[in-house]
Amino acid sequence: MGSEIWVPLLTAIVGSVGTIISIRYRHRLEQRKAAEKCHVQEAVEQDTELLGKLDELRENVGASRACIYQFHNGGEYYTGRSMQKFSMTYETVSKGISRNITSRQNVPVSACNETLANLIKDRRLYYVDVKKDMPESLCKYVALEDGSKSMYKWAIYDLEKRALGYLQIDFVGKKKNLSEDDIQDLEMSAIKIAGYL
Repeated sequence: MGSEIWVPLLTAIVGSVGTIISIRYRHRLEQRKAAEKCHVQEAVEQDTELLGKLDELRENVGASRACIYQFHNGGEYYTGRSMQKFSMTYETVSKGISRNITSRQNVPVSACNETLANLIKDRRLYYVDVKKDMPESLCKYVALEDGSKSMYKWAIYDLEKRALGYLQIDFVGKKKNLSEDDIQDLEMSAIKIAGYL
């Protein structure tokens, strides 16, 4: 009678201890593997892939520049209120077009309030003629300074419907009225880009 109780009990104890040891060993191996990952390398690979897709979009429609702006908290005011800003985080340009990514950082949302309000409301903005169609703001001033004649923007949202930023396509030196197919392709691309941000 004693062995009938002890054998199953010892078997259960040894099995449980073995399972716990196995789980802890597997957890340690996973921690080591995670520690060996280079987060910078992962970020560079992901950014390279996104820039490649952005460059492909730009080339497909014959644009001068394709870029992504992202909204962010640019710090805090003395009151503790968040500073709402946006920055260009990705940019590809055609040959002969200057890069603007370093000079388009920490722009106050209030400097382009009307443009951004319309973008968030409509999820897209098209300015076939920047000089004539775009409302007066810092955004318009910067676009004209860059030589942009036509500009197209699509808001980028996360799964919780929060605006993360926007995709922008610029035509420098010449106006361009995009076809409905191009507009649909770029709109779908803006949706997909959310997965990278």
